[in-house]
Amino acid sequence: MQTIIVLGGAGAMGQIIVQDLADTAKDHKIIIGDFNIEGNARIAELTMRPNVTAEKVDIKNEESLVALLKKGQCVVNSAPYYFNVDVMKAALKAGCSYVDLGGLYHMTMKQLPLHEEFKKQKLFAVIGMGAAPGTTNILAAAAARDLDKVELIDIACGSADFAEASSHPFFPPYMLDTLFDEYSKDAMIFENGVAEGRNPLTMQKNIEFGEPVGTQPAIYTLHSEVATLPLTYKDKGIKNCYFRLALPREFHEKLKLFVELGFGKTEAIETGEGKFHPRKILAHMIAQIPYVKPAVNDIEILRVDVKGTKGGEDVHIVMLETAHSDPKRDIGAGDLNTGVPPSIVAQMIVDGKIKEHGVLPPEVAVDPDLFFAELEKRNCTIKKVVNEAVKS
Repeated sequence: MQTIIVLGGAGAMGQIIVQDLADTAKDHKIIIGDFNIEGNARIAELTMRPNVTAEKVDIKNEESLVALLKKGQCVVNSAPYYFNVDVMKAALKAGCSYVDLGGLYHMTMKQLPLHEEFKKQKLFAVIGMGAAPGTTNILAAAAARDLDKVELIDIACGSADFAEASSHPFFPPYMLDTLFDEYSKDAMIFENGVAEGRNPLTMQKNIEFGEPVGTQPAIYTLHSEVATLPLTYKDKGIKNCYFRLALPREFHEKLKLFVELGFGKTEAIETGEGKFHPRKILAHMIAQIPYVKPAVNDIEILRVDVKGTKGGEDVHIVMLETAHSDPKRDIGAGDLNTGVPPSIVAQMIVDGKIKEHGVLPPEVAVDPDLFFAELEKRNCTIKKVVNEAVKS
């Protein structure tokens, strides 16, 4: 029996990862590692599973973190992305392989140089292994393997929620810090062979995701796919790589307004009544509003367009992954789509299905066919369209 640790397992996304591991990795032991485990009803429920336990850990205390990681063969890091390098270094000291959900480009670039250290210790580190980045990278790999040359990889994520509308005026679908960073930090794009930053809110494009999501406005956002895919497909001549996010239109407009008003800022602002951090104030205000979660009924679609050549002929491949909510487990499509991939890959690591040691992006580390087969078991479908009339 191997042990998989979920760091930040008491958080919203960490709980989804733990639940999927508990449901599908019954031959392995799962440890929830978090600072806030006492009095947590959801953690108490999860630890009723025979293979799930919880341990208190302070991620900011290296000694505490290394001691926990020594108990596992692989850690899934679902803590905020700015801890990624610290957790990776602790994993190296503990002799533990590693998976995370992404580093918003710049953190990813800091993680890649740890490759040789992980390789030397014969450890695995698969970075950016959520839905986007993660599944998106593997969709790109599944298309690119059919091509001699790759010119363009264009990625978009869209969703639609059909549940009864919540009375909550602004409920973030995932971490508020990550949302604000995606909407306020310069988005990195790779265009004509050069990486550059652009203001995300000035570059909006309508993306067709197909029914039932339809066409949604999407913006460039800071994402890790643009950090690794140009490196992976450099030898195939890649020239352009983009990531666009299409949140539900109403939520997009509200978030955009908050950013324009300055609530996305992390630095304190001076007022006549003292200094305040706009983002922290907003997070506190949101937390004070009662929220009753409606029954889950949503869909998330990942679209990856890959253009290149095969045998001298132009080829356009569109890969689509559709995740449906899981009412039986009360997991929304977006949560399932993000929480399931790291569970799958952590299991692949401890089961010996990842072959190359070191720090690797998903498109290099993960076999698309094995990964897609696991997604299909979890109500996620894959579609490949080649050289047909595809709206964009």
